[in-house]
Amino acid sequence: MLVEVADHASSQYLQPLLEPRSIALVGASKRANSYGRAMLEMALAGGFQGDIFPVNPKYETLSSVACYPNLNTLPVVAEHVVLGVANEGVEDCLFEATEHGAKAVTIFADCYGTTLPSRIKAIAKESGILICGPNTMGFHNLNCGLRVTPFPAPTDLVQGGISMILQSGSVMGALAHNDQRLRFNLLVSSGSEFVVSAADYLNWALEQPTTRVVGLFLESVRNPAEFLNALERARRRNIPVVMLKVGRTAASQRMAASHTGAIVGHHGVFEAVMNEAGVHLVDNMDEMAASLQLFSQGRNAAAGGVASIHDSGGERELFADLASDIKLPLATLSEQTVAKIAPNLEPGLTAENPLDAWGSGNGAETTFQNSLQAMMEDKTVALGLYVLDWRDHYYLHEMHERILINTAKTTDKPIAAVSNYAMTRDQALARRLTEEGIPLLKGTRESLVAAKHLLNKRDYQPVSQAQHQPHPDLANIRHIFEQQERIGEASGFSLLSAYGISTPAHMTVGDQGAAVIAAEQLGYPVVLKTANTDIAHKTEVKGVKLNLKNATKVKQAYMDLAERLGPDVLVCKMHSGETEWVIGVINDRDFGPAVIIAPGGVMVELLDERVILMAPFDAATVAMKLHQLRATRMLTGYRGQKSLAFDSFCDAAARVSQLAVDFQDQIEELDINPVLVSEQQVVAVDVLIQK
Repeated sequence: MLVEVADHASSQYLQPLLEPRSIALVGASKRANSYGRAMLEMALAGGFQGDIFPVNPKYETLSSVACYPNLNTLPVVAEHVVLGVANEGVEDCLFEATEHGAKAVTIFADCYGTTLPSRIKAIAKESGILICGPNTMGFHNLNCGLRVTPFPAPTDLVQGGISMILQSGSVMGALAHNDQRLRFNLLVSSGSEFVVSAADYLNWALEQPTTRVVGLFLESVRNPAEFLNALERARRRNIPVVMLKVGRTAASQRMAASHTGAIVGHHGVFEAVMNEAGVHLVDNMDEMAASLQLFSQGRNAAAGGVASIHDSGGERELFADLASDIKLPLATLSEQTVAKIAPNLEPGLTAENPLDAWGSGNGAETTFQNSLQAMMEDKTVALGLYVLDWRDHYYLHEMHERILINTAKTTDKPIAAVSNYAMTRDQALARRLTEEGIPLLKGTRESLVAAKHLLNKRDYQPVSQAQHQPHPDLANIRHIFEQQERIGEASGFSLLSAYGISTPAHMTVGDQGAAVIAAEQLGYPVVLKTANTDIAHKTEVKGVKLNLKNATKVKQAYMDLAERLGPDVLVCKMHSGETEWVIGVINDRDFGPAVIIAPGGVMVELLDERVILMAPFDAATVAMKLHQLRATRMLTGYRGQKSLAFDSFCDAAARVSQLAVDFQDQIEELDINPVLVSEQQVVAVDVLIQK
């Protein structure tokens, strides 16, 4: 009989798993360096107030706690059962746990094999039991002191506001076992997620009053719709989500099908979806740690840019260079602030941001204190960074520590310490600053990335989702579309035209005479293209003849195409434009149709820019996103050049997004390349559709 489980967004859904009233440890042991011993020691060391029942027929007691031969002999039903057994014992133990009445289990074993995963999932589905894992390193719920893990972990972790959900146990160990500047309320190694997914853990974390920021380390998203719902819930609760997604460079099977696929790559759609959801993406674990620290301090960025104070001219220059690299806005100090700072500086130092405030060291404490205070009071400053190479047991850095703490108490703006060099010995100092609510961030670039994420959170604007109105004649259009095994360019033009996207006047012909007649009716110059639907990329086989200005040229072009590629040829009116762009669609398996907009022609390789938007959207959204690209200046008038049909181009992209939604179950990829943009019009002169 199937059991109906609770709403996954409910705060109670994972209570039996993450905050049970009782827990049984199957396979508990006294054997050194074993899962069984570690999981018992960890459960006992965390301060968990519920019942803990070791289960192993070999022992009567373990660590002064009564040990039971099996689950049936427990004095009460254990709400959560931890299975510290090998693969061959998992299925029987899981079935025993369901018979016992447990509501949740954690499975450390990897459960690989041909049929074992499906059998475990079947038991879980039948019983409705929750599963953490398999192939998990468990979890630490510091809110209630419950440690469920097969490996020894530090027992002095200090509860904080970071919730970490990781599809890698090793990453969980790296973040939790090495540095107490990261303070967690929840750490979960989700493993293979047979039942409970990252989205479920995220929902749970968002319901915890102690959660200030959520960190995600993901290899894949197993239930995209619920995951996106959870991210939207995080946005509404004003809880930032920092994500490190791996597997970004794996070759996509669809990538080679069109130019659009090559532009977007394997990770592009996922990145676009996360950006729209307001997720803060990082590239490595150090960026992850710095961003989590800065978000967990709890203060929001004010208006303006970043201000920094330094004790080194050279490291100040490094800071400025790296800030420029990642486009981090630096505050331009007001004249009043400059006037306050200047009298504190020794000769040769300039009152500016970033500020090198170290001269000979004479009166340094007053200089740094007054300068930092003035910077933090400036209305152009969003947050402050105190940048040194912070280390323990150094009297000068103890002075800077006093200044930083004193200043933090006088402002509600975020303020953080930054070490340029990540290997400084600063653990004691970092702990003291953390107790004061001040993060000590490691690494110049990592710290600047974290600062940019804080500003991005301030500036985030949700993309307005356009209302989708299906095409009024959609049934007929789809019927025609469905009759064709392969979509030729003429059919592609017809589909675009039905959605109000301009295409060249064209005719399909099957002999030389018809080609000449078509060219004369359309008006010279014309373009001839092979209409062989087996050929996706016409230019690669010299299947396109451009700028044909008379009948002789048309006859010659037709004969060449017909002899090499077949008699069916498309004759099109020749168009020209000031610039070329690409508009494409990729129908992502997880997130649906995405529209890619990028400069075409030589600018593709020259600028490497693109906009990716999830369909549908309106023209105003396109315009807003395009203004972030350098190439857009070619559309809006650059250095005295004429403005082109920018609004019409944005409208065309929005219309493509409506088409993409209408045909998301039929079109795998759509590639309009190029789209020619002139002063007066936007014309899609080439289209490739993959069903």
